[in-house]
Amino acid sequence: MVERDTGGGNRIGSTKTTFEIIHQLQENGPARLSEIADELDLAESTAHRHLNTLCDLRYVSRVGTQYQLGLRFVRLGRAARTREPAYEMAEQYVQSLSEETQERCQFVVEDHGLGIYLHMATGSKAVRAGFGVGRQIHLHSSSAGKSILAHYPRERVDEIFDRWELPALTENTITDREKLYAELERVRERGVAFNREEHVDGINGVAVPVKRDDSVLGALAVAGPSNRLTGDRLEDELPARLLAAANELELNITYSSPDSSNAHVVE
Repeated sequence: MVERDTGGGNRIGSTKTTFEIIHQLQENGPARLSEIADELDLAESTAHRHLNTLCDLRYVSRVGTQYQLGLRFVRLGRAARTREPAYEMAEQYVQSLSEETQERCQFVVEDHGLGIYLHMATGSKAVRAGFGVGRQIHLHSSSAGKSILAHYPRERVDEIFDRWELPALTENTITDREKLYAELERVRERGVAFNREEHVDGINGVAVPVKRDDSVLGALAVAGPSNRLTGDRLEDELPARLLAAANELELNITYSSPDSSNAHVVE
């Protein structure tokens, strides 16, 4: 789980408390009032007022003595995921890659300096490592994250590192900035990023960026057991498949854009 950034500046405390309750229900599932209050160090009366409001707005449901997220969030999640048409187009490529590779495949985008799993599919041999759509991850430790960071200006990369720091998720995580800058330069030159047990022990990954014009929209990635994603498969076979898929996706994004020109077509 990624720790939430507390930041500075002006904040509305009651709004923050409401979303802490929502995140609590998201991460831990249905819970009783006392459990929610204890977890967040709130008075039960305070937690109860927030939960009642969320129930009135249909964002939280109560079943017996337990509270759980309401299905109204489904519409919000769908709206966020489809705000960019290119995001929807990536879904079929994730599905195809998972079927071809038989591994776990995903499309990851950056939001507020974190990686978000926007689409995910699991092949027949995929390891289910507890990640799902909507999951937030640190960018520096994943192949998808490094694919994205490699195409950002140094100033933006520094902002992200300053905000979220560089936690060591495994003993292989790169936590030194200069080493990361060198790694991102290699990613930029080759067009492919690797994660060798840097995010989760026993899991390797490979990713490529998906770009529109000069901006990166996200990254296509494949992840699997380190004993299976190794050697030529990790270094050559999977990068070739990912690069081909990304190139096709980028072409479809470009030519489906309402701004694309058909001036070269003679009627």
